[in-house]
Amino acid sequence: MPIERVHSFLVHPAKNQEEQPNIGGTRIPHNGSLFRMLTGVFDRASQECDIDIVFRPSAAGEQQNECRDLLVAYVQQPTIQRGRLIARRLQAVSTHRSGLGLLFLIKGNVDGEHRLVISRFPADQGVIAEEQHEQLSVEFVERVFMKSAKAYKSAFYSSDAPARGFWDGRAVDLQITGPRELSDYWIREFLLSELRTTGPAGTKRLAVALRAAILSGDDLAVKHELISAANLMRGQDGHRQSTRQLIQRLGLSEAATNALEAAIPRADLLDEVFQFDRAEFERHAPYRAVGLDNGALLIAEDARFNEVFRQQPVNEPEGQVRYITQGRVVEEQLRKTR
Repeated sequence: MPIERVHSFLVHPAKNQEEQPNIGGTRIPHNGSLFRMLTGVFDRASQECDIDIVFRPSAAGEQQNECRDLLVAYVQQPTIQRGRLIARRLQAVSTHRSGLGLLFLIKGNVDGEHRLVISRFPADQGVIAEEQHEQLSVEFVERVFMKSAKAYKSAFYSSDAPARGFWDGRAVDLQITGPRELSDYWIREFLLSELRTTGPAGTKRLAVALRAAILSGDDLAVKHELISAANLMRGQDGHRQSTRQLIQRLGLSEAATNALEAAIPRADLLDEVFQFDRAEFERHAPYRAVGLDNGALLIAEDARFNEVFRQQPVNEPEGQVRYITQGRVVEEQLRKTR
């Protein structure tokens, strides 16, 4: 049987409370309807948890994470005492909006890999009086479930060597119906993690949003500012940051910031951290800018640049070229910088 140990803990909403409530916990036996339901959660987790997450390094930038340390310790020795330390982390960040919850830690071994599934289910407040200090009964756990046990949060970790692995995992939040995919307190506060976006994926999303913001806007000054920002972004190659941090670093105006942020599909994506990939940005860059040694700066949509500006060689040994274009003047302004 792949599942080796299951523990459950009753977690109170106790964020910012100086005195934390006791956390009742119990070991779930490998039989009965509750275990069968949790087996389904465990078996589905590898596919159901489809949002990549990664543990954040410490404040000092070191490869150390307090929550990961607790998870690794539990996987190495899954005891109720070690599980309760994980439950305490969740309780300390749970608000009354989150409500009372049941935390399940399901540890197993599949194909030689250690697997840990962490799931939080909403609980029924009506039976809390039956809780006794740090003890729970299996019957109690079954009763505190709401009638529908389909709305829950889960995180999934798997590694053949947890001590050196377990730095990334996957998550799902079946309780959210809004534009965000995961609760902040579940991922950022409890698990001390962040959404994991690959460099190319994050860079492509930024480039596509930048192009949309430029093409859809009516304010010419904002268009110019965003075009300039696109050129400055090419110098961010290799830097790991979020879109919001990049906007702040470039010092965009409020109007330009609003235009770019509005083009991002969801507000929470602004805070996803990714490594800027210049090559990927170039593939989706909205505009191409060519500067000449005579001070001229030519700007046009990248896909149409060669149509807008016809290039003719003038002095090939010296690399001189002539660009030819024509059109009706729709804007003219003086600018201090590019």
